[in-house]
Amino acid sequence: MEQDTQNPEITVLYQNPFSPVKEISLYIHIPFCTKKCNYCNFYSISYDAKLAQNYIRSLTKEISQYKNKHYTLASIYIGGGTPSLLSFSLLFSLFYAINDTFTISQKSEVTIEVNPASITRDRAQNWKTLGINRVSIGVQSFDDNVLKILGRFHSSKDIKTTVELVKTHCTENISLDLMYGIPGQTLETWMNSLQRAVDLKPKHISSYCLSLERGTPLFDSRNKYSFPPEKLQKDMYYSMLEFLESNDFLQYEISNFSHEGYESRHNISYWKGNEYIGCGASAHSFYNMTRRENISDVERYIINIQNKQSVYGNSKVIPGREYISDMIFLGLRMTKGVSLHYLKSEFGFDILAEYSDTINKFSKLGYLTVEKDHLKLAKKALFVSDEILSEFV
Repeated sequence: MEQDTQNPEITVLYQNPFSPVKEISLYIHIPFCTKKCNYCNFYSISYDAKLAQNYIRSLTKEISQYKNKHYTLASIYIGGGTPSLLSFSLLFSLFYAINDTFTISQKSEVTIEVNPASITRDRAQNWKTLGINRVSIGVQSFDDNVLKILGRFHSSKDIKTTVELVKTHCTENISLDLMYGIPGQTLETWMNSLQRAVDLKPKHISSYCLSLERGTPLFDSRNKYSFPPEKLQKDMYYSMLEFLESNDFLQYEISNFSHEGYESRHNISYWKGNEYIGCGASAHSFYNMTRRENISDVERYIINIQNKQSVYGNSKVIPGREYISDMIFLGLRMTKGVSLHYLKSEFGFDILAEYSDTINKFSKLGYLTVEKDHLKLAKKALFVSDEILSEFV
């Protein structure tokens, strides 16, 4: 085992002996949950110990397919689902395969998503042993009534316990996920959740407006609830911006805030258009200018792996022009915006000329601005960003 002397929280179990030729990010999808939340439309299924064992066995085989690529991992993100349900032995098998396949630098960011109801001291200690140095906790709200509406099975008290366990036994690099625009939520209860989140001293906060998705229990029962009107949602968003800024959280993306130096490097890599590999059922990848999506069926995924068949549901080669549009669309989500010089020097693309009508229209409305060679969204545009960004696709 190799220990990072500069950051003792980062542990590398095994080091790939090959010389790296490319830096890339890795996403691992763990689709198991104790119970599916009322608002969630991500692919997930109920946890079953035997199925989870077979899934991890298949997942390690998919990972090993990249062994001769000689990639160095800039970041690893284990999402779901609820990855924190996995036992240490299953996680160890997963990390063994990752370390045996890729080079993991001592500076790699390694994140696991967790649910507050699935944390124990032993699990937190095991994560640290495996080299996990960032923990993203799905809090959503500190209001127990709101948590019930969302179908969460943790309480507000569980959140504090979880944060304390992770800080004590794994890492202080904690991110909290919060949600607003929820039925029954008021500006007062929303600000109370933000205050309680800040009081726990996380390094990072992500916050998203509830989106009603077809096929979810909350969508099907939407007529039973009174949702905050758009004006109130807007007030919630901009009140959050002001509050988090006053507590030294820097906004670096529309929905993401951190103390300096604790931005999510994995997500920033996405927004910059960098390459990433996704492994597991329903995982997405982008490398060699090709987007791939794995099949969203755990049992079929396992069978395909066992039979040495492809697990891709579909794939698409991305033309250069489409890739540039994606870079602009994603780059404008970040507060730094999109570098005009970079697009021109790397791709010969003049965004001011190519999108002159769109830029002029939104600039006149005060939604877009050019500052220090960067095209960026103005603050007033952040809440209505989807409408603006869609015109760059």
